[in-house]
Amino acid sequence: MIETGSHTVLVFVKLQLLQQWSRFNGAEGITYSVTSKSGELLVVTEDENSAKTTYWFLLEQGHEVWVIDDVVHVPAVCVRSEPGDDAKCRG
Repeated sequence: MIETGSHTVLVFVKLQLLQQWSRFNGAEGITYSVTSKSGELLVVTEDENSAKTTYWFLLEQGHEVWVIDDVVHVPAVCVRSEPGDDAKCRG
């Protein structure tokens, strides 16, 4: 799929995909696609001092996120970011 518009590319230490997503394992990496009306993606990065930052992305149905090694390609700009790791387990 060709997606036009703003994109973000980040080196990450953790991803969390919320709502409904599908996954495809390709030769180069993994592609995640939003299968519900919308999907939320949390990307946790870490700088050279081990300080973590969490970025939130809101994506619409059909949007694809590509992961190649430890790099995530997101067809959107984050809606917010905060210091720390906010990717949490449910419960």
